[in-house]
Amino acid sequence: MLAYKILSLIFWLVAIPFCMGLLLLPFLYRKYRTMPVALLGGYILMFALLELVGIPVVFFAVYNGFTTFIKCYTPVLAVCALLGIWVTYLKMRKGYELNFRIFPAFGRTSGESVLFMLLFLALLGFQLYMAFTRASFDGDDAYYGVQALTAQQIDSLYRVNPYTGRSSPLDVRHALALFPIWEAFVASMSDIHATIVCHSVIPLALIPLSYLLWYQTGKSLFALQGPDQKDYQQGRALLPMFLALMALWQMFGAVSIYTPETFFLTRTWQGKSFTGNFVIPAVMWIFLCLFEQGPSPRAGAAPLKLKEGWKVRESGKSIMKQRRESCQGQAGFWILLACLNLAGGASSSLAVLLSCMLTMGFGFLFALRHRSPAILCRAAASCVPGGVYVLVYVALTHGILVF
Repeated sequence: MLAYKILSLIFWLVAIPFCMGLLLLPFLYRKYRTMPVALLGGYILMFALLELVGIPVVFFAVYNGFTTFIKCYTPVLAVCALLGIWVTYLKMRKGYELNFRIFPAFGRTSGESVLFMLLFLALLGFQLYMAFTRASFDGDDAYYGVQALTAQQIDSLYRVNPYTGRSSPLDVRHALALFPIWEAFVASMSDIHATIVCHSVIPLALIPLSYLLWYQTGKSLFALQGPDQKDYQQGRALLPMFLALMALWQMFGAVSIYTPETFFLTRTWQGKSFTGNFVIPAVMWIFLCLFEQGPSPRAGAAPLKLKEGWKVRESGKSIMKQRRESCQGQAGFWILLACLNLAGGASSSLAVLLSCMLTMGFGFLFALRHRSPAILCRAAASCVPGGVYVLVYVALTHGILVF
């Protein structure tokens, strides 16, 4: 029974998001078609679908809402995961290349880099051990944890007061933030108590996921995406130091109860922690990747001049093919950004506003740097899902929409 529960958790927290992330890889450059990017993209897509599927269920399913949610959400995840596998299989038969080496940036590193990498792994292991065996409790657990438990045991979505256990009108303030409902979903699919999933299981998944995001961010910061770059050796040595520094920062950043570091290790299962430690850093990572690539070439323009190590290796490629691959390589990040601006709503309604503000701010800088208004238009288009979410939230909280 215990083995079944562990395998179920691995299936829903690792295998399904990874297979879903495979859908995004064809829209990225080959150097980004890695296992970490697939897992990160899968989680972003999974939370975006959580909002798309879950919000209508919350509104219209007054009774048996959680059962209805499971019946709708489970097939959607399964279909997306199977599509990811099927599309990857079909494309690999046509020469589609994946870069599925595990952590390729650490190959043939110096002894100092190995030492820092071991230090980071030790710090990560210590954080996971403490998160699992020394679960922290705070006042917000009376709401967030109980909402997940209510969904699992009472089969209701935001229509039971978690403080009293009595029926109540729809909680419009939190009804669009479905992070506790996702935790209840994982608990039900794994046959585990929702409170155990929140306090013991979710930290084991989200803490490594956040560091995986920082790993990808470090690769972009230290120019580790292509082996032909001049600073590749130096960047490869700095990446383990960066990860160790981030781990130390998270451990000693709890200077108050409001810092992201405090939420990261003591309130990992709450949506506010996911906002500060995944959603906002993910926006920065996506724009770092876009900044590296430069703007997509316009029709009739000269071929895109990439940095050293980014040039197309195959000889004889036409300019139109290079231009098409460049546009396709950027499309994946804009799609990912649009999904992220909606997925942030699962953790907090404020997360959508913050991610959209960051998107437009970085998009403005990106457009200004390359003198390309089209970039600003793409940034605005990626904010459309988040904008619709905000409009629904405003209408709900001001009584325009009543359910």
